[in-house]
Amino acid sequence: MSDISYSKFLIKSKFNPKKAKKYMESYDKIMESGLFDKNYYLKAYPHIAKSGMDPLVHYLFYGYKEDKNPSAQFNLKRYLEEYPEIKKKGLNPLVHYIDNDHEGFTLEENPFIARRKKILDTNSLFLANYSFDSEPLVSIIILNRNGLGHLQRLFADFDKKTNYSNYEIIVVDNASCDESVEYLHSLDLPVTVIENSENVSFSKGNNDAAKIANGEYLLLLNNDIEPTYGWLNEMVGTALNNENVGSIGAKLVFPYYEDMESQGKSFSIQHAGVKFREERTPYIYGPYHEHMYSTMLFSDELNHQKEVISNTAACLLVPKDVYFELDGLDEQYIYGYEDIDFAFKLYKAGYKTIYNPAVLLFHHESATRHEDDDRKNQLNYHNIMHFADKWGDFIFKEILKDKIEANKFFTNKKLDFSIISKNNDLIKKVVSKLNNECYNVKLIPNIDDLDIGQDCDILISTEKEYDIKNVSSRLNLIKILISDENNNDYDMVLSENDFEFNLLDKIKEKYL
Repeated sequence: MSDISYSKFLIKSKFNPKKAKKYMESYDKIMESGLFDKNYYLKAYPHIAKSGMDPLVHYLFYGYKEDKNPSAQFNLKRYLEEYPEIKKKGLNPLVHYIDNDHEGFTLEENPFIARRKKILDTNSLFLANYSFDSEPLVSIIILNRNGLGHLQRLFADFDKKTNYSNYEIIVVDNASCDESVEYLHSLDLPVTVIENSENVSFSKGNNDAAKIANGEYLLLLNNDIEPTYGWLNEMVGTALNNENVGSIGAKLVFPYYEDMESQGKSFSIQHAGVKFREERTPYIYGPYHEHMYSTMLFSDELNHQKEVISNTAACLLVPKDVYFELDGLDEQYIYGYEDIDFAFKLYKAGYKTIYNPAVLLFHHESATRHEDDDRKNQLNYHNIMHFADKWGDFIFKEILKDKIEANKFFTNKKLDFSIISKNNDLIKKVVSKLNNECYNVKLIPNIDDLDIGQDCDILISTEKEYDIKNVSSRLNLIKILISDENNNDYDMVLSENDFEFNLLDKIKEKYL
């Protein structure tokens, strides 16, 4: 019987004894049937937990009126479509279901469990299942702070899921107050724990672990990762079957989220390689995860192995000698941009960064750090400024080259021109030529228009009186004047002949 007193049911029913008795009896039947999922209900509708009310009591008296699902298996919308009289009479659908011996209504398989199974079954078709004459030792490095729940999920069937036997695990514990360390020592796995007395940065933690690692390869792994079968075998096999490898990255997928606020991103892409977009402020170059939130996990675009400019370090395999050759992760960063910085070091040194979509992992987005918003903003700004100071000029040239050659390696954006000029024959020729080369070209006849926007890469003006000093644009805008007279307010001054025939050559000559 329910632990909730009859008086509480009576109060909730507004002192309707018949309804109170009915719902009290239904409460026990529903709980026995398993048709009400308390965890699902609280996560899907988190405000109910804050109220302190028993979840099923809330559903019986309020939730059904708000069209809330009692569980993932009980599709309320379909039930009401099959039995429309329920809503007309104001009946509780779940109570009606119990009282009428289910009325022939078929419960659904949990759609989220089914979706997850389909993802895993499909991914298994793409696994290479490498066999090795000799398995190189892999040192798996994990940082942790008060992440017991994450660790328990990470290490569930860990050895079985690797499809690989030669590994060691080094966990850097950053002064956890929960039972993380005790749990790690209880594992029947080759685990070494570095117990820090303070919360060191991501870079320092990984660098410290790398120094004691015995492996030929280092594998940086977040504690909030949930591996799927074959992931480590696939990463090592990819590294051994490619030349000049700097790193191997994974396809990261968001798990199922029961709360309605996050549910929309369930089982969508979290990471499938990094690219850059340019912005006005504060740092011009914004890295982003390509294809983020796409649910087409196995589309041709997402499901082929390719070289990328950067992978996330949430799961990253790196040859140890390469890691130390490049001095590891830059410890000037504080939980942000370390992996992108390292990817640029790999790229500049001539190493390949490879994304392998068959390495599929669920990423639960760690809550390991708990700074307030002001503190996070300060750290983010610090990281951005350090990254911009270190790589700004290099990225400018690489992205400009990428756009001119339409490689789509650093960015998917096209080279973008804005031309300030009256419409004359010369301009028509140049605009036609640039359009034919598949660049974006915008003609601006109004010389009072100073808002160029953040997409423009190259501004060209034929008008001397244009107020170039007060243009609103990105800081790295290339400004070109078409004139026979020099003008120091522009980056370049070209003759009409160079403008018509040698524009891109002149840009390459100056900047690349």
